[in-house]
Amino acid sequence: MQKYLTLADGTQWIGTAFGDRSVEGAGNLVFNTGMLGYQETITDPSYLNQLIAFTYPLIGNYGIDPTVNQATTIGTQAVIVHELADFSDHYSSRATLDSFLFTHHVPGIQGIDTRELTIHLRHTGTQLAIISNQPVTNFQLKAASLPTKQLTPQPVPVQATHGSQPHIVILDFGEKTAITQELVARGCQVSVVPATSSFKLIAAYHPDGMLLSNGPGDPEAQAAVLPLIRQLAAHYPLAGICLGHQLIALAYGAKTYQLTFGHHGLNHPVQNLATGQVIMTAQNHDFAVDPASIAKTPLQVTAIELNDGSVEGLTLPGQTVMSVQFHPEAHPGPTEAGQFFDHFIHTLTQEVVANA
Repeated sequence: MQKYLTLADGTQWIGTAFGDRSVEGAGNLVFNTGMLGYQETITDPSYLNQLIAFTYPLIGNYGIDPTVNQATTIGTQAVIVHELADFSDHYSSRATLDSFLFTHHVPGIQGIDTRELTIHLRHTGTQLAIISNQPVTNFQLKAASLPTKQLTPQPVPVQATHGSQPHIVILDFGEKTAITQELVARGCQVSVVPATSSFKLIAAYHPDGMLLSNGPGDPEAQAAVLPLIRQLAAHYPLAGICLGHQLIALAYGAKTYQLTFGHHGLNHPVQNLATGQVIMTAQNHDFAVDPASIAKTPLQVTAIELNDGSVEGLTLPGQTVMSVQFHPEAHPGPTEAGQFFDHFIHTLTQEVVANA
């Protein structure tokens, strides 16, 4: 069965359908350069209503392991690959990528020259695209007719596997489960609450620290939460990851902007400006903090991305507020990015002891 990928600029690719062959979808088309981690990518809530094109030529070869899903539902609109593996070969595999997408009603298209597609997007930038079962004759009308997906976060208390301190409350904008797992592995008790939660509700959890999660979309669309972020920072140690990092920037007067084609991959070098250390990071974001706007705020830049100089870390001198643009819970090979969790937990633990 043929499947059609049509971009807003009129370009079109024709391939073969997999996953849920009956489903069509529309959304921003982005490319991911990772050589592995396709399951974590597809289930990452930050890809809500996006079509994902994988640049690595063979996807699906080690199958699907249910334990590494980053969310219970999939917000991705479609998956685009050059070649889908005919079978999976890994001891932890419980399903093929084809069957996994079918179960979750996500369409896929294979046989696309994803390198050519990526080069096209690098020149034109991220744009709206449609995956359909028939050629698209009226792009705007077809795009408007296709449904979008929504995140439905719920309060989730998670008990630590060992130890009992500290208690961290995650404000959930589209959190990856790996963030919770990293905190629990370090002896934390974790509670996850929706991003719409009030300060009163959050305070009832008696947190030792707060973490603003990753999530999809334009950070400026979350303007309503900025007063809450400042209120939380005045009462608790506060950390932010990805979207959470951008929201901290906005809360203190900085600006954000949309990247031409985003950062979606596992090989982004980030330098700590204080130590000079360079680490390789996993990233997934379409917006970034405007470095020129930070000079007019109390924030300080702590890290930069060495490919394009974009802001990768922030801190607020005089308060325990810190953030990173990359994903410290993801391990693209090296594990040094996890130092962010270690630093945050150490800092808030010292505050708990000092205030005891």
